[in-house]
Amino acid sequence: MVEESARVLKVEGDVVWVQAIAKSACGSCQAQKGCGHSLLAKAGQKQIDLPVDRNGIHVQENDQVIIGVPEQAILRSSLLMYGTPLIAMIIVAMVASLFGIEEKLSVLLAFTALVLGFVWVNRHAKSLNFAQWHPRLMRKAQSVETHIPMCEIQ
Repeated sequence: MVEESARVLKVEGDVVWVQAIAKSACGSCQAQKGCGHSLLAKAGQKQIDLPVDRNGIHVQENDQVIIGVPEQAILRSSLLMYGTPLIAMIIVAMVASLFGIEEKLSVLLAFTALVLGFVWVNRHAKSLNFAQWHPRLMRKAQSVETHIPMCEIQ
């Protein structure tokens, strides 16, 4: 289970709305003021609001919690979303090459297969049961924070 910390926004019965912040390790680095990667990480930082099953854990608004996502969910969704269109593109490019189709047309067909692969995944994903792939509320987070540096200046 991949775990991430989040903050409880609101509690609605058995569903808890949490806000997870995608963050990098740059927040604890000593060199963050002079680092270009730190600027990119701050610019790309996103806040994600999502509903999570309560799992019988008593939480209130503004509580810090740990949510978990099964590894299989990450692997399968990545393969479905990215692997399927790429495999379609590669197969079409190989078939076009075997039939001796001109390179410009072969590239166009491969790109079309990629786009159609993304369209197929979008339509197919709506019919799948993703209930077992959803994040779960694991536990309340400890209030004690550690200040372990993630990178050091040498």
